[in-house]
Amino acid sequence: MLNLKYQDNDTAIHKLNALCKLLWVLSIVIFAMIVNHPLYLICLFLCTLPVVLVAKVQREWLSFMKFTIYLCLAIVFINALVSNQGAHVLLEIPLRFPVLGRPVVTLEAIFFGVAMSLRLITIISAFAILTLVIHPDDLMQTMTKLKLPYKSVLVISLCSRFIPSLLDDVDCIMDVQRSRGLEMDKGRLLLKIKRRFSIMIPLLSNSLDKAVQVSEAMESRAFGTGQGRTFYKELTLSRIDAAMLALGFITLVFGLLLFFSGYGDYSYYPQLSAIGLEAAGWTRLAGLMILLLSVVPLAFIKRRVDFD
Repeated sequence: MLNLKYQDNDTAIHKLNALCKLLWVLSIVIFAMIVNHPLYLICLFLCTLPVVLVAKVQREWLSFMKFTIYLCLAIVFINALVSNQGAHVLLEIPLRFPVLGRPVVTLEAIFFGVAMSLRLITIISAFAILTLVIHPDDLMQTMTKLKLPYKSVLVISLCSRFIPSLLDDVDCIMDVQRSRGLEMDKGRLLLKIKRRFSIMIPLLSNSLDKAVQVSEAMESRAFGTGQGRTFYKELTLSRIDAAMLALGFITLVFGLLLFFSGYGDYSYYPQLSAIGLEAAGWTRLAGLMILLLSVVPLAFIKRRVDFD
């Protein structure tokens, strides 16, 4: 059973300051949301892979990606059927559907769906790293130090822990049902779906019970009555952390300048633009990747300095 919650693997990435990791993840997410060129989206996704490998969270990261792949296939399929724009018609379905009319599958619609899938995969990969390599308490303390409202920060922290905890409960309930003789993975697809309904009621009951426990724990600790908030472990910034933050801001500014200068833009409709880049475009893209990937060697340098 995979644990999709934070695990301290004692790697160079885990030992980085939470603020540095948060800035890096936000840079990936912002760039993935604003750029449209498929080559930029592919390179942004590739930049997340070395961080996953160095942090040794490949198995947990793949569990996030498996669900994302099915979602991306659905995006490509639905966009190809719904979007009738595009100059290159690949297929015209000879049936007329309500609302949709007569679906026309175009190359541009498929390409646009693939690009949007790349964007989604990159964003989910970045958030998977956020979940797996940043301790929730460190994330909450970092956001508090940024002068964000503490109650809102606590809600975000609880939400980041909810989905992994929910998946752990699903695995436990499925094991209990199997121990009682219920075959969850045999039979036809409709039968599998029907048998999995037996998970819903225990899962809902367990989720409500956990919510009550959290609320009672917060009430017993007089949450919200104090003016200030203290932490057991204080996060401090070393010189290397400050250098990494400066480099992170430089990366963010450089990426935004590329976007506003027209790099990273791409036209899908009504006809696909040329996917290749000019020499200047390749140079700027390589520079952006180097800045994003610099977090890996700097993490090893920081760990070495802290060890010494």
